[in-house]
This record gives sequence, C-alpha cells and structure tokens, in this order.
Amino acid sequence: MARTENAADPKQPATVEVTLDKPHTHKGQLKPAGTKIEVTEARKAWLEQQGVISGKVQEEQNNG
Repeated sequence: MARTENAADPKQPATVEVTLDKPHTHKGQLKPAGTKIEVTEARKAWLEQQGVISGKVQEEQNNG
C-alpha cells in the first residue's frame, strides 16, 4: 500500500491506495470491486469498518 504526500498542497492529508472488495461510490462514481482508489487514512479506516475494503488482503499482497 503506497502512501502519497500531496506535494501540490501540503495542507492536504497524505493518501493511501486501497483496493475495493465491494462496489462503492467514490467521488460520485460507482466503482466495482477490484478498483484501486486513493483515500486518506481516516477514510481507509471507515471503509474497513464498513466492509468495503479489507486490510488483510492488502497486507497479504504486500508481504507475498
């Protein structure tokens, strides 16, 4: 999972790339499962709580 610093606007929080496990509306567009999106750490935690992404899948992919 890559962290991205927002060089264009340092006031913006850093983002991470996550892969959706379920369909999800992101920035007004419905994204299918398997889509990679950029979100903040706070949004990532919320998506995990909602079951939209799974941190375990990301960790397994990064460790394997």
